[in-house]
Amino acid sequence: MGLRSWLKLRLGLTPSAGLLPMAINLVGGDEAPRQFAAPERAGIDLNIVQKPWSVARLEGLFRSAERQPSAATLQAARQARHCLSAFWLVAPVDQLEALYGGAIGDLQRRQLEGPLPSQPLAVDEQQWRDALLERLQDPQHSAQHGNLLLALMPYVPPLSFTVPDAINSLPRWLLKDYVVYCEPQLKAQLEGPAGLLQPVAGDDQGSVVFPLSQRRGEEAMEWFRDEQALERMQALVNLYGMDPSDAETLTELAALRRVAAQLWLDVDGGQLQALYQTPVGLLTRSLITSGFGAELVDEEDLQARQALSALVADLQQPGAANALLAVLMFYAPGQVQFADTEGLPEWLVEELRTL
Repeated sequence: MGLRSWLKLRLGLTPSAGLLPMAINLVGGDEAPRQFAAPERAGIDLNIVQKPWSVARLEGLFRSAERQPSAATLQAARQARHCLSAFWLVAPVDQLEALYGGAIGDLQRRQLEGPLPSQPLAVDEQQWRDALLERLQDPQHSAQHGNLLLALMPYVPPLSFTVPDAINSLPRWLLKDYVVYCEPQLKAQLEGPAGLLQPVAGDDQGSVVFPLSQRRGEEAMEWFRDEQALERMQALVNLYGMDPSDAETLTELAALRRVAAQLWLDVDGGQLQALYQTPVGLLTRSLITSGFGAELVDEEDLQARQALSALVADLQQPGAANALLAVLMFYAPGQVQFADTEGLPEWLVEELRTL
C-alpha cells in the first residue's frame, strides 16, 4: 500500500474492505431468508386442551339453561361458561373493549343475566374461581386486570364481589355492567346527577339567552362519558393555551362552555358537588384556569355573560351556586369578586379559593 493510499485509509477517505456497506436489494425482497439454529425448546405449552367453539353455540347453551333449566342444560352452560372465561384470559389486552362491544360481550352479559351465576359451584369451578381471584389481587398481574375480571365475574353470584374504587379503577366500557351486576349502589354515583338534569323551574324558554345550549340533560352527560369526546375537550383547552387566537378553537370551546354552563343551571342544587366530581367539573375548572373566560366569541357569549351575572347578584338566592359555577367560565380568573360567600356550600367556597 502506497503512502497516499495509507493516508486516505487513515483519514477515512477510502473504506477498508471490512467496512464496506452491505448491498441492499431495493427492488424485491431478500433473495433467501437467513436461517438460525433452533433453540432446544421454544417454551410453548404443548397441552392442547381447548375445543373449538362458536359464539352462536355458546349463546344457544346459555339460552337453553335460561329457558329450560335442568341438570343437563346447566351442566352444558357450565362448560360454556368455562370456555368463555378461558377466552377472556388470553384475549389481547388492547382489544378487550372492541371484543366486549361486540357479539362476545353480548354473550358475556347474557350469561350474567341467566340462572347459572346464582347456582352453587362445583369443586373444580371453585378452584378455577379461587385461582382467578388470587391472580386478580396480585399486583404483578395488573396489566391483565381487565381480562381477569371478565373471566371471574360469571363465577361469583350477583352483588357478592366488588372491586376497590371501581368508579376510578375500571374502564368506562366495563363499568356500567359491573355496577349493574356487582355494585348497583354505585349507579347514582356513576350516572352522577343525570337523572336530575331537567330544565330548572322557571326556565325561560322564550328568552333569546336561555337555554344556553340545546345539548343538555342526559344527552349532554352521555357526551361527557365518551372517552374520545373527553380527549377532544382537553385537546381544545391545550390548543387554546398554545394559540389563543385560533378562530376554530375559540368557536369549539365557546360551544363547549355553553353546554357545561347549561348543565350547571339544570342540575339540582343538592347534586352540585357530585356533578363537580365528574368530567363536567374537570372541564369547568380547566376553562376557568386557562383564562378562556376572558374570551367572548360572539354576541351569544356576551348575552350569556350578562344573563348569568344577573343570577349571582344575590348568592343567598336559590340556584345562585349553580349560576356561579356557570358564570365563572365567562370571566377571566380572579375577575369575579365576592363581598362574602354566605349561602354557598362549604366545598364550593374551598374550591373558589384555588381558582
